[in-house]
Amino acid sequence: MALPMNNTPVYQMEVPSTGKQINFRPFLVKDEKALLLAQQSENPMVMLTSLKDVIKSCVKEDIDTETLATFDIEYIFTQLRAKSVGEIIDLTLKCDTCEDPKAVATINIDLTKLHVDGLKEHSNNIKLFDDVGVIMKYPTIDVIEKIDNVDDSNLDEVFNIMIDCIDSIYNTEEVFHSKEQSHEEMVEFLNNLSSDQFMKIRQFFETMPRLKYDIEYKCPVCQKEHKKVLEGLQSFF
Repeated sequence: MALPMNNTPVYQMEVPSTGKQINFRPFLVKDEKALLLAQQSENPMVMLTSLKDVIKSCVKEDIDTETLATFDIEYIFTQLRAKSVGEIIDLTLKCDTCEDPKAVATINIDLTKLHVDGLKEHSNNIKLFDDVGVIMKYPTIDVIEKIDNVDDSNLDEVFNIMIDCIDSIYNTEEVFHSKEQSHEEMVEFLNNLSSDQFMKIRQFFETMPRLKYDIEYKCPVCQKEHKKVLEGLQSFF
């Protein structure tokens, strides 16, 4: 006779970039164990793989974590944690003026109040010249890692990242999907843009939506008021 198994509750959330509703369950012990082992490894790639695996495990629908935007991954994970460990987390923040070891404030953050900032105002449709434009894809976590380490003076690296994130090039008559073009053709397309046109694509990355939380706190020693913006997954764990 099979052992009785725990029935976990099912919750819903909306994927920020698509608006799609997905069903998910909280972490199980095996999920928390995988995350703990990954964290102890101090290897970013191991942590990233575990993060994706846990999301796949907890979300009821088929979900391709390899193509999800970075802010989608971050948002989904924070909501999983909220229903698994607790909606409220405590963060300790130092005063940026005092050197007194007691100059530390503790604030509470409600993970259910987190939101992806700038999504409604941001467009992935960039018009370049005449009737020609590009449709961009939001970077995945793998691409974000490349962006963080890219040398801006190395145009080959910059081009490779841009090409990774171009979904298609279009005009009024035709759509050219980037995956159907050669790398050389895509490089040639970028090389023939003007500086202003090229900057429009760069601004897509610089103004991308991000998981953000605005906080205010007061130093308990000098009473200085602080205002900060927490961004990205690392700010909340």
